Amino acid sequence: MPPSVPVRTVPVAALVLCPDEIFNHNSIFNSLHVRANQKVPFEMFPLDGSQIERYFNKYSDAARTLLSRFNDEDIAFEVSQLKKKHAKEKSGIPLERFLDKTVTRYIHELLSDLMKAEPDLRTYHRIKNPENKSYLISRCTIHKALPALRFEVEKDSDGGLYIQPILQCGDTIFPLDKVKRYRFLIENNSDYYLLHPNDYLTLDWLEASQPQQYSHNPVMLAQRIVQKLEETHKVNRNNLFSKREIDAEPVNCVYLSEISETMLMFTPRWKYDGIIVDGEWKERHETTRNGEAYSIVRRQKNESDFTQYLQSLHANFAKQSNKFFYLSFADAKKKQWFLKVYHGLLEQNCEIIGLEMLRHFRYSEYKANTAMAVLKQEDETLTLQFQVTFGKEKIALNELQKLLLAGQNSVLLKDNSIAIFEDAWMAQYAPIVKHGKISKDEITIPQWMMLSLEKGEAKDVLEPTINKEWLQRWQNWQDENQTVYEIPANINATLRPYQHKGFEWLALLSEIGAGACLADDMGLGKTLQTITFLSWRLQQNPESRHIITCPASLIYNWKNELEKFAPALKIFVYNGLQRNLESFFTEGCNVLITSYGTMRSDIEELKIIPWDTAVVDESQNIKNVQAQITRAANQLDAKAKVALSGTPIMNNTFDLFAQLNFLLPGMFGGQEFFRREYANPIDKDGDKEKIKALQKMTAPFVLRRTKEQVAPDLPEKTESVLWCQMGEEQKALYEVVKNQIRDSIFLNIKSSGLEKNKLNILAGIMKLRQVCGAPSLMEENKDFQESIKIEILMEELENLKHNKTLVFSQFKGMLHLIAAKCREQNISYFHFDGDTPVEERQRMVSEFQSEEDNTKVFLISLKSGNAGLNLTAADYVFLVDPWWNTAVQQQAIDRTHRIGQTKNVFAYKMICKDTIEEKIIALQQKKRALSEDLISAEEGFVKNLSEEDVAYLFG
Repeated sequence: MPPSVPVRTVPVAALVLCPDEIFNHNSIFNSLHVRANQKVPFEMFPLDGSQIERYFNKYSDAARTLLSRFNDEDIAFEVSQLKKKHAKEKSGIPLERFLDKTVTRYIHELLSDLMKAEPDLRTYHRIKNPENKSYLISRCTIHKALPALRFEVEKDSDGGLYIQPILQCGDTIFPLDKVKRYRFLIENNSDYYLLHPNDYLTLDWLEASQPQQYSHNPVMLAQRIVQKLEETHKVNRNNLFSKREIDAEPVNCVYLSEISETMLMFTPRWKYDGIIVDGEWKERHETTRNGEAYSIVRRQKNESDFTQYLQSLHANFAKQSNKFFYLSFADAKKKQWFLKVYHGLLEQNCEIIGLEMLRHFRYSEYKANTAMAVLKQEDETLTLQFQVTFGKEKIALNELQKLLLAGQNSVLLKDNSIAIFEDAWMAQYAPIVKHGKISKDEITIPQWMMLSLEKGEAKDVLEPTINKEWLQRWQNWQDENQTVYEIPANINATLRPYQHKGFEWLALLSEIGAGACLADDMGLGKTLQTITFLSWRLQQNPESRHIITCPASLIYNWKNELEKFAPALKIFVYNGLQRNLESFFTEGCNVLITSYGTMRSDIEELKIIPWDTAVVDESQNIKNVQAQITRAANQLDAKAKVALSGTPIMNNTFDLFAQLNFLLPGMFGGQEFFRREYANPIDKDGDKEKIKALQKMTAPFVLRRTKEQVAPDLPEKTESVLWCQMGEEQKALYEVVKNQIRDSIFLNIKSSGLEKNKLNILAGIMKLRQVCGAPSLMEENKDFQESIKIEILMEELENLKHNKTLVFSQFKGMLHLIAAKCREQNISYFHFDGDTPVEERQRMVSEFQSEEDNTKVFLISLKSGNAGLNLTAADYVFLVDPWWNTAVQQQAIDRTHRIGQTKNVFAYKMICKDTIEEKIIALQQKKRALSEDLISAEEGFVKNLSEEDVAYLFG
């Protein structure tokens, strides 16, 4: 028998895919060596050139070359090159984000080239076992075919909407949530598919955008997510978005275009509330504008009648399709047919579209010649003589107005040529014609319009109608170093430079009878600027009377601010069941403060009073043209009018109309004119030219400064009290609970003394604070709905929707009530209290701090969030239920006002007027002689209360 020869075991090698290495920017392929008859059956090695030549020669040359680039050294070299590129370009993109994007793209390109060289690559893959997190190795296939990506909008069991990405490869369809995604690789049952770069980047963007935050806000989901996806991918909305129905009389339109440089085409169209519809009639027309869906009810008879009318205008049209009609240029000009039809259509209020787009229908050689002169000036209005001619042909003003309102900048002359209004003419004269009232050759406009016009001939004609001294003051006001008016001596405050400018602006506009909308950011002192203005008006006329209309919840804020900043003024609150208007006069008061509800109810009495100034605070309350409150406000007889609002536009541009009409009656025409000229083009089409035009018209009369613009004038931190006046039901409940607690406490004090009842006093205070916050916090009042603090807070959060805000409360239940209201109003928020795990807190804080995160509100328990948090992304803080522990309050405010804060911080303590909360503040001030440590704890505060203090608190 021959001697035995030792058998050498030759390892069998296989290619193994490690998809999770994509996230680490490492090689995604390794060499797997299988060893027969060994204790360790296989071993993994990095892929290198020698491995590829020895074990993978079955692959094509091109495939082996590409595989050789899947090694850690090559990838590390590529990373180093990309780092150099990043340093050289200085793009401002953080290095980590730059590398994540570029290295991922590099590996994607390598794999894509490999799949072209080696289609449907059969290999192994290493994936984690979901049961024990260990690695499993099994067979897989990497397919060459690229799946197509689309999106479905679906509804969950909670009624919220979500985006479901769908992948389809051939006949195979799989939702993204049923597969595993490794950036650009999709794994489905050991089958791998490579995503197109556009697709994986879109999925990355979608994930980062957190569409779930808009699940209960369809409009925001459509605008911020769906609309963006629709730019590059198919999205099936599945009729899940609510549609705004438009059921209105259509405006007939004719769209003119050319065919083959010889034919003129007429296409009937209809404009429904600013949206153009054409084509064959169907019951509804569905469309989407700026993320909002519209369902237009089409009027068959209107459309049919107009189409038949168009068809009757020329014999050639009779045999043509009723979708459009056409004529040769020669037939259109014969016997001045086109000229007659053009004027006939205008007389029937038909809009003619596309005239200026015609390139071969003849143009006039003449430019517009305009003669304008002031005929009459009275009651702050100007009557102008206005004449426009092209050559010897005079243009009728009523036709000119119709053309301009239809968006046209051209007119058809009698010789069938088309005359064009140049840009300079449109900028100077078009606003006058559009906004004016036409009567033959005359136009009537408000004199204030001069301030909105560009420099030029039109402005030169109108300027002399305003006092020269005033114009000089207006010019001086625009120089930040010039002082136009001194602050009244009776103002008990030092105004910041921008506040002084705001007061001067109000004063200037009032001198020419123009209203003013002060729209500064919250916290910049709109109230102080207005009080200074009222004091200045009273200085001019000490007998004058002024009315301030505001939400009922703000009446006592106004009263307190007036008493604080202008103590010489005599203030009269006109509100409640016992109100008596006669007392305003008998007591010799200067300023009347009332609510919108009272103003509406008592307008018959209020409108006959000759007010010097009418102020409407939170003027978005009069945004509804048809509302009784708006109609009542317009009946107030006042020489000067002021609107205050941090958010004059709450939902859409049309919100501005009623507010502007209150301030500048007639300047913006009727509501239909404003809707057609500005609101619809801006809100539905995002028309930038219309935005600029409206900004130009309103610029002199709307003053808005943001925190960022006036930051140098601001202190780093501003703390204020936000006074809350309870409604009748909440106030009545407060009195009942207070009386019960007071009777019980004093009975106990009488029997066992003050010292033994400190805990009862503390419990009583706590109970009354709950009633101030929300009575439903108490078990016995859980069905009580009213809460003035939540009402005011939600108004403020709505106004601050572009800022990040912290909301602190001592009561967990209060935070839950606020959270419910946020959900109801589609305000995204984070929320943590003592029950929130530490890891979850850290995640929320990190996301809130991120500039890319759209969550604007953070609800935090006062005790859980008063230390160890860095929330400098926020610049507004609300303390819903301030406590006597000023140190704890300060810690809460300092969550945002600390190192790293680049914005000015505004903090508001919400205090219910005429309650124990106001009395606690008064006691704090009274006992300031006590050292801080004595009142740093609840027990410390109560410990230092005397029997007299207790009587005061519960009195």
